Amino acid sequence: MTKGGRIPELDLLRGVAIFGVLVLHSSFEGRFAKETMAVQAIMARFFDWAVLAFFFSSGFLHDRSAPFAITLKKRIVSLLVPFFLYNMFYNLCFFGIESMGWPHAVVLEIDSKSLGAILFRSPAFQLYFLPYLFMISVGVSGLEKLCRRFYKLGYFSIFVLILIFYLNQGYPEMSHGSDYNNLPMYLAMFLIGLASRPFFEKSFDKLWMILAALCVVLSILVIFKFCVVSLLMPPLLLALAGGFPVIRRLKPLFCMGEMSGSIYLWHTPLILPAISRLLTYCGIPSLLNLLGSLILTLIICMLLRLGLDALFVMMIKKNAPKYITL
Repeated sequence: MTKGGRIPELDLLRGVAIFGVLVLHSSFEGRFAKETMAVQAIMARFFDWAVLAFFFSSGFLHDRSAPFAITLKKRIVSLLVPFFLYNMFYNLCFFGIESMGWPHAVVLEIDSKSLGAILFRSPAFQLYFLPYLFMISVGVSGLEKLCRRFYKLGYFSIFVLILIFYLNQGYPEMSHGSDYNNLPMYLAMFLIGLASRPFFEKSFDKLWMILAALCVVLSILVIFKFCVVSLLMPPLLLALAGGFPVIRRLKPLFCMGEMSGSIYLWHTPLILPAISRLLTYCGIPSLLNLLGSLILTLIICMLLRLGLDALFVMMIKKNAPKYITL
């Protein structure tokens, strides 16, 4: 599955998922009509699994052979450094917006369960993903080193504990968000990605079964709002991408997946809300505003990433560092 040091199918999965993340963050009641908000709500239900896909892909790429100290160092640089760096950046931006008297592009709401309120107050609510992934990846690596011969039993025990937790607490209404009740679900998705990798080393023959399963899962998500089935979407989509070579020719989607980290960091709370507000100011109809703001945000984030890499190549002969672009 590898090509040029990357896994094309995984990039395609992330490309679809990052579009879904933008959809989840595009609920702007003050500038969209009720009909548009209803469309956005259906789209958000359709992409309920989008954040889970990134935990799945991180588990899929997890290296059990890496020493714990190396894993810890890499995760600090690649996850915690961007978390604090971008929190600081967004706080400075909104401080500037307030000092100039400009209208807010986003309403800052932080409750006691928000991870950002505990670690670093910031309007960038999507950044909870970074410390959550840090805790999960470092925790799993530590478990593997402590239970060298019985790490599979450790995985199984974690799944049992997660099942007991949700049987007792109830499954969340949404499979994304910073609420601590979602953390066990993210851990389960990470382990599913880790454990499923051997199954993707060979192609799937009965692709009609995968398509049928996808249709059933999406129907359950949209009609019945039973979000636990979101755990099935990332592996099903990865299997579908691996079974249809024509899907791998979708270059824009592949590029979106390759730059998904940058899009995730940059799309909100500035670019997506600002573009939506600008289109509203220009009198663009509500539904076109929703679709246009999503597409323009993707284009701007990708161009920004290409420009940033070009700038760093020109200056130091290397692409921009990961703690800036993720």
